[in-house]
Parts: sequence; structure tokens; C-alpha cells
Amino acid sequence: MTENDERPRNESGEYVQEHTEEAVLEVMQPLEPYMTSEIADELGWSRRSAYNVLTRLHESDEIRKKKPEARRVIWIRPE
Repeated sequence: MTENDERPRNESGEYVQEHTEEAVLEVMQPLEPYMTSEIADELGWSRRSAYNVLTRLHESDEIRKKKPEARRVIWIRPE
């Protein structure tokens, strides 16, 4: 750990998760299709971070996932 590490911590000293499901849901309009890169760009996150959060939301049935091509995923927030 460096002295310049400014990531927020909780009372136990653990890092606070900065990439949250709530942040993704706030930027997704219901029934609008999104690609991972669109969510990442909107939130200023890496594509990998956005993909990980979107995957968690899909696994908890909060959003739908369509895979029209091998390397393309479309995410949709239900109404």
C-alpha cells in the first residue's frame, strides 16, 4: 500500500466498493439496450469493472443479458 492511496475505507479499514450495482441501475433506462462500453464510458469505469457489475446484476435477475454475437453482449433493464 502506498501513502497516496486515497480509496475510501470503512470503519474496519476495508476498502469500500466504488463500483456499485446502484450506480449502473441509475444510468440504465428501462427497456433501453446497452453495451458494456456505454455503461463504462457513462460511469468513467474500465470495461472490465462495468462488465463485472453488469454480470452481478444479471445473476441476481435485476437486468437481462442478450449475446447476439460471440464478443458482443447487450444488457437490458426491465421495466
